[in-house]
Amino acid sequence: MMFRQAYPGERPLFAAPALLALFSLFGAAVTRVLLAARVESVPFSESPGHYIHAFALGYMNDILVAAILFTLMTAPFALVARLSHWRAARIAGHLLFLAVTAAILFQAVAEVFFWEEFDARFNGIAVFYLLYPREVIGNLQESFNLYAYLPLFLAGALLLWWFSYGSLKVTFKRLPPSRGRLARTLLAVAPGLLAAISFSVEPRSLDGNRELDQLAHDGLQSMATAALTNDAVYEGHYPTLPHEEALAALRSLVEQDNTRFIGGPGDSPVLRHVENPGPEKRLNVVLVTEESYGSVFVDSLDNRLQAELSPDLEKLASQGLFFTNIYAQGDRTVRGLEATETGFAPIPGISTARRANADGMDSLPHLLGQRGWETGVLYGGLNSFDNMGAFWRGIDYQHVWDQRDIRHESFSTIWGVSDQDLFTEALSRMDEMTADGSPAFLTLMTVSNHRPYKFPEGELAWDDSIGKVQNTARYAQWAFADFLEQAKTKPWFRDTVFVFVADHSVKINGAARVPVQAFRIPLLFYSPAHIEPARVATLGAQIDLVPTLLGLLNMSYDSPFFGLDLRRVPEGEGRIAIAHNFSIAFGRKGHLVVLEPNGPSEGYSFAPGLEPLQAEAPDPDTLRLAVAQTQEAHRAFYEGRYHWRQPSKAETSGIAALLPDFLVKKSAAEEGR
Repeated sequence: MMFRQAYPGERPLFAAPALLALFSLFGAAVTRVLLAARVESVPFSESPGHYIHAFALGYMNDILVAAILFTLMTAPFALVARLSHWRAARIAGHLLFLAVTAAILFQAVAEVFFWEEFDARFNGIAVFYLLYPREVIGNLQESFNLYAYLPLFLAGALLLWWFSYGSLKVTFKRLPPSRGRLARTLLAVAPGLLAAISFSVEPRSLDGNRELDQLAHDGLQSMATAALTNDAVYEGHYPTLPHEEALAALRSLVEQDNTRFIGGPGDSPVLRHVENPGPEKRLNVVLVTEESYGSVFVDSLDNRLQAELSPDLEKLASQGLFFTNIYAQGDRTVRGLEATETGFAPIPGISTARRANADGMDSLPHLLGQRGWETGVLYGGLNSFDNMGAFWRGIDYQHVWDQRDIRHESFSTIWGVSDQDLFTEALSRMDEMTADGSPAFLTLMTVSNHRPYKFPEGELAWDDSIGKVQNTARYAQWAFADFLEQAKTKPWFRDTVFVFVADHSVKINGAARVPVQAFRIPLLFYSPAHIEPARVATLGAQIDLVPTLLGLLNMSYDSPFFGLDLRRVPEGEGRIAIAHNFSIAFGRKGHLVVLEPNGPSEGYSFAPGLEPLQAEAPDPDTLRLAVAQTQEAHRAFYEGRYHWRQPSKAETSGIAALLPDFLVKKSAAEEGR
């Protein structure tokens, strides 16, 4: 028998939890080997010592996770043993063992797919996905055909159950003796308790390589850390400056030749009056936020394939104001929306769009709405996903529409309708919003360029010579160009500014803690009657979209925004700002720094493009500006100083901040509509 009896006549009470813990260890070991083969930044032959270090630390983490699993499983199996005189209880015990075994196998395979998509172990993204099972399960089915994979998981689980059947049969055979109950309880609780205490709250960097650092983690450990970390905590975890010094540094960063600071103690730390001489252009604005459309899909930027992926976008770029060195604020849609719609600088952890205090944030729709624009947002999916609907309502969009509001038959995947269908609906909405002669601001959020990478058959043929994601990216830019062609027939077209920007780029990979080379995105302002064509290489961040757009409208206004008007940035200047999990990257021409929690800041040489970053000592002045912006943005958000209306929700952080909006109290803005 595999597990010896602790007392004469007693069966091995801990056999089932111990077997599951062993299966977990074996699955984690195989997963780490498979992930190591996918590390792209440094091959094993060049750095075997670092791999050995990562594996050793990783297996220690796996043992701790297995110990916690052992402790968690002892209670239900003890209950089964207590009720084992009932046949139903014994059957339930076998089914529970089978289900947990299948879950262990599924986790091991899922981690490999997750790494392929995000170049990381399970993290906050995985937590978000667990909160939205409809989209995730549908995405898995449409991308990987779950009906083909699930039988394999079940077969593997049945094989392990059959291997364990003898021990389980003895375990569920009769009641445990009453003696030794305290010892058994301690034996069950101690491993998990000690393991939980052993995990540090913030994972430490390993050997300065992000991918090897990820390899050293256990997926469940990383996901639990992401779910439980208090995102509201900043001071004590990140470098800080005295408030007045930080404020002065931040203001030097956002000051331009047409601004003067006007803010008081309760205002945005960068509140300034922006003066643009001449009459204001009350033009319509259509802001198209393209899903996952990174610079790797733009032929004149970072496309390294032989095939053309963006011929239609390139033609439009030659007719508009095209910025080529813009960097996304993060690797999640809500990070992009945070930047392009509120102009707010990135802070560590989850996007402000996922935090309770986002209600009432200063924003582009609020500013335009106050000046007479009718504002609306149209999303191709369901706006309950990732709290987007509550976020949009909270920042003062007058209309919030999603997939359910599209009024014609549409092609759709689990994530929502095709870009063509979204744009068809947008044409109708713009007709209605401009009918009374007032200007309109409509934001569109597309979904086609997302796994499962499908689009309608029709005018654009599928190209088997390139990958799925390249096909949908090519479709996305074609659909945008087709939208503009149809818009040209509308009376509102001439006086409309169309903006094309990505929410984020595609797969994030690389050795650096924030692989910045993977965050570059295109930004295009298109309005032939009002904007002179130009191709601009100014270095910029996603938060610069709002001030640049308002500058193109020749608007004079009081700006709470952290961004800059890119047209007024002197040659060779500009900066980028990126959040990646709990790291913040801040870069200027030639150099970039990364702020880390509970650890030293890192420095890298930096140039736009796909070349990986090279480590170097952090530049003190760049580091000072990075700290100033991040520190003061965090302070302003939680003190309500970046808000046109004080947040109506109580401050929420950690796992509560990750809950979908239907599980938390509705905001005042939502209740009032």
